[in-house]
Amino acid sequence: MMKRTFSKLRTTLLLSFIGMLPLTFTSCEDNGGEEDEIQVEGIYIVNEGQFGNNNGSITLFEQDSGKVINNYFEKKNNGRTPGDIVQDLAFSDTRGYVVVNNSKKMEIVDKNTFEAVDVMNSLSYPRQFLPVDRNKGYLTNGSSADSSRGHVLVIDLNEHVITDSIEVGRGPESMIKVDNQVFVTNSGGWKIDNTVSVIDISTDEVTENVEVGDIPTDIVKDKNNDVWVLCKGRSAFQTGGPTGSELVKITSSDYQTSTFDIDKTSSDGNYLLAIGPDEEMLYFVGANGVYEMSISDSNAPTDPIIDRIPYGLDVNPENGNVYCLGTKPQSKGYLYWYDQEYTLKDSIQIGYYPNAVVFE
Repeated sequence: MMKRTFSKLRTTLLLSFIGMLPLTFTSCEDNGGEEDEIQVEGIYIVNEGQFGNNNGSITLFEQDSGKVINNYFEKKNNGRTPGDIVQDLAFSDTRGYVVVNNSKKMEIVDKNTFEAVDVMNSLSYPRQFLPVDRNKGYLTNGSSADSSRGHVLVIDLNEHVITDSIEVGRGPESMIKVDNQVFVTNSGGWKIDNTVSVIDISTDEVTENVEVGDIPTDIVKDKNNDVWVLCKGRSAFQTGGPTGSELVKITSSDYQTSTFDIDKTSSDGNYLLAIGPDEEMLYFVGANGVYEMSISDSNAPTDPIIDRIPYGLDVNPENGNVYCLGTKPQSKGYLYWYDQEYTLKDSIQIGYYPNAVVFE
């Protein structure tokens, strides 16, 4: 099972993990040869890298043994890095897809070896990739810097070519699949949007545009197949801003919405959302840290379970451990993981600007 999340106007300019210094460091890092390597299946961390420095990377972490392999893509591909600003990692049955935003490409690797098998170049502004069936995937693309609408590119997973382009809202970012539909958050890119586009996978056409809060960034699906969207809100520097951040529930059967005020006003920082293993508990970044909320709650919580503001947030779909990613200017980041009681268990140093944890 793979989980991916976005903080999605994440760039190396968003230095929001304030005060998150390493508390412990007990895990061991491997920089050696393949004879010591762990299996490809495990926990992957996406490290954006420093803007313009071509040092984005993937970290592979085996929690049971505590073994860490930083620069995993580089080690498996003759010293070549994936590129500049690694935005996303997703898996199909046989392939891995590494989206590299500022390099305007998507690296395709063999899932079993992590060796590159192909690359899709000349993408304008790729953000997130989502395999939707055995033969087809969707890639959000477009910054909307010129107020134009963004697109979801339809990718043939066998030939690794673009077969279609679906026009959605401005600055499409995160996606989630629900049955035969894909919900796409339109964050506005460098502009403003407040919609979620719904695509019919069988026709590759938008069937609905659901109005939510300003600047929707992250999205998850719950056990009822309803969709939850974290909306950042407009900043004080944007027209009509600032506006408050909101958590919006979309009922997937009829697209009705319910809105929860999470008591945070938009500012620089990441707006993250994850869901627990039973798909009943939501985890999001609010004003003072990470909050937990049941999908049946009538109001958003007021007290955080973790008093840190992470650059990335994900929850292990098997055991419910919470993973926070921390970063500081010009320094490599850290993965901090918490048990089901939200007790900090360990921290490991990883790459620059880590933004997501992917479980495979």
